[in-house]
Amino acid sequence: MNYYYHKDAIHVSRVDLNVQNIDISLDFYLNSLGLSILSENENYVSLTADNTNEIIRLYEDKKMCCEKNMNIYHFALLLPSRKDLSKFLHHLILKQIPIDGAADHLVSEAIYLTDPDGIGIEICCDRDDSNWQISENKIIMDTLPFDYKGVYYESDENDIFVNLPKETIIGHLHLQVKEINNVTNFYKDIIGFTVTFEELKNAVFLSDKLYHHHLALNNWSDELLDNAKSRLKSFVINYPSCEKYLKTCENIKTNNISYEESTEGVIIKDPENTKIYLKI
Repeated sequence: MNYYYHKDAIHVSRVDLNVQNIDISLDFYLNSLGLSILSENENYVSLTADNTNEIIRLYEDKKMCCEKNMNIYHFALLLPSRKDLSKFLHHLILKQIPIDGAADHLVSEAIYLTDPDGIGIEICCDRDDSNWQISENKIIMDTLPFDYKGVYYESDENDIFVNLPKETIIGHLHLQVKEINNVTNFYKDIIGFTVTFEELKNAVFLSDKLYHHHLALNNWSDELLDNAKSRLKSFVINYPSCEKYLKTCENIKTNNISYEESTEGVIIKDPENTKIYLKI
């Protein structure tokens, strides 16, 4: 699998999460998931898979409570190979780490976990894109039974899991929203994504360069409240070229969307008030 969609496409590169207890969360993200601390300060802890690139930030907010009305459904950590997913499965079994489920999505295979604050995490690997079914710029996906036996025996007891592989990236981000049409139009018309799959009721999948999805949206929850505190504090969208980045900046100005310039990139908010950093 070529990481073409990561290097040359608009993609989510970092998620920033609000957690209630930073020590409990760090124990999970370091010891259960296998990430490492890149840096920390009085505001947040940065997590990495390769000791160079920041992919998650954890912000402690002791006033947060475990609610179902989160703005995040899950985020995906994409592993480079099926063998890496196999090693992670061995790790889950050895450490008796609970899972929420697993699935074959035709384009990928995924295991689902929940962090201590109820945030969904998908650990996945992609199938080779030459085997994806694509019709009229739409990608065929499904939710089929996970091949536990096949994934398990992709590695053996000598393939010891120590940490997530250094090539691990944010594969995609899946948001929970109230008004799916408005939010879809924003990520299409302003950000630059294209719809790739919309066969699930009340859900839309979007990407750049015909990846299966860099971003997904759903309004499956009827418990989203306007005054709910956001588990997803913010996230970063990276642009692969000045051309695509400047096009989005032009879209922002043309549509009179408020923005702020910062050392971490241009800051905007989507129609449901989720903060986004835009970077090249």
